[in-house]
Amino acid sequence: MEIPAILGSLRIPASAAPSAQALASALAGETIEATLEAVLPEGLLLRLADGKQLQAQGSLPFPPGSTLALRGVPLPEGAGIRLQVVRSTPPPSPALLAPLVLGEAGPLLARLQSSAAQTPLGQRLGQLLQAGLAVAEQPEAWSSWLKEAMKTLADPAASPAESAFHRLQAKEGTGWFEIPLPWAPGAEPLRLWIEGEGDASGAEPEAVHRVFLSVPFSTLGEVRLGLEQRSAGLRVRLWLQDPGQIATLRQDLEAELASLGRPVDLQVFALPADSPDLRALAGGSPLQAMG
Repeated sequence: MEIPAILGSLRIPASAAPSAQALASALAGETIEATLEAVLPEGLLLRLADGKQLQAQGSLPFPPGSTLALRGVPLPEGAGIRLQVVRSTPPPSPALLAPLVLGEAGPLLARLQSSAAQTPLGQRLGQLLQAGLAVAEQPEAWSSWLKEAMKTLADPAASPAESAFHRLQAKEGTGWFEIPLPWAPGAEPLRLWIEGEGDASGAEPEAVHRVFLSVPFSTLGEVRLGLEQRSAGLRVRLWLQDPGQIATLRQDLEAELASLGRPVDLQVFALPADSPDLRALAGGSPLQAMG
């Protein structure tokens, strides 16, 4: 007989005798399901399948809305009942926010691979796959793939599950995209956050545009880039696991940025190993991560 893992436990004291007795009788060697309704100062509020609510002592590392499979074990000397959590299912994500919560690179790539000849991005995917890893060295390939992928994810005909999310973001002056890298199968996707704002402190509001992206590289690891464009110039922030890896490239990078014809402020930082991914940072409005 397989013994299920215990993910956590709660307690119903004898003082809640009617609830404890009813629950012990209902369990009778089986498991029941309950929904975690709320976290209370003195414990948790559960809702059983029949709609009845039950208050239990203790805490669990699961968010409200989670579905729990519970097994009851009587406490010694009639002290109450212990509820053992043997399974937990997280609450469903709001459909509109699914691209942010679940990511959209995987579904996009699956659609392109199943109908590659039906969309411009699908055709581009076929060309990139044929070209192989050599395209990763070509900036124009990155630019073309990025623009077409963003356009496709915002197109209701091509991306019905993601487009509503992007239209809503566009109204707020923001944008979040997860874009697969066809030349790096199995790698983390390119993650991109875009935001804009106006500075109302002056007579004429100043348009400010920020772009943050994270890209996985086979030798550099994850690289994050932040760009902020103002009338005063361009601020660039680069985060790497080992900033020393680009020491020899920094002079060329600064020269290329200077060729844009505006003042450039470039700073390079170490990316801590425990940094949350860019998706976790995209909730701020505006996203203040430029330092």
